Amino acid sequence: MSDDLLPEPERLPLTPDELSKRNLGPFAPFYQAPAADSYADPTTPRDLQPGPSFSQPQSPFLRPPVSPTGPGPGGQRLGQRLKIAPSILNTAADRADEIHTAFTKPAAALEAPARTASTTMAGWESAYAIQAAHRQWEQQAGTVAGWLAHIAESLRAGARDYDKTDAAIEDAFRGVRVRRSLIEDL
Repeated sequence: MSDDLLPEPERLPLTPDELSKRNLGPFAPFYQAPAADSYADPTTPRDLQPGPSFSQPQSPFLRPPVSPTGPGPGGQRLGQRLKIAPSILNTAADRADEIHTAFTKPAAALEAPARTASTTMAGWESAYAIQAAHRQWEQQAGTVAGWLAHIAESLRAGARDYDKTDAAIEDAFRGVRVRRSLIEDL
């Protein structure tokens, strides 16, 4: 390795928080982070056979959602959408890139001192321990660097696909009906 590069993994693992939140600890090697431009949940089981599409209601019991015209909770009119300017997402992506650069150079600079220490202690158990610790450090630091790059890429993809995302979410919820009370529709 050179002094300013870390070995970033080809596919990122899920974060420890995501694994513990979903209770997937023992299955960690089987789950990997999705691509930066993907909005898919990586822990959703995949169907082995194609199933029906839920973009259009298939059953007479599923009806398209009713669009309310009155004010919603908090006096807000329903149908208003949260708007984030793509420039804000691009600025956040630039900051993630800055953090990536600020992290990788010092993290990768530990190679020369580790090599010097293990060469000086050649033949001792400590030399092997330093080499093993450095390999582990590079692997873990490379994963952190990979996540920082992934975050920046995801923010840029979100800025690029912002309008498309709203439409995709709306399509995903088509057919879902919220029942406000048990006596509704009687």
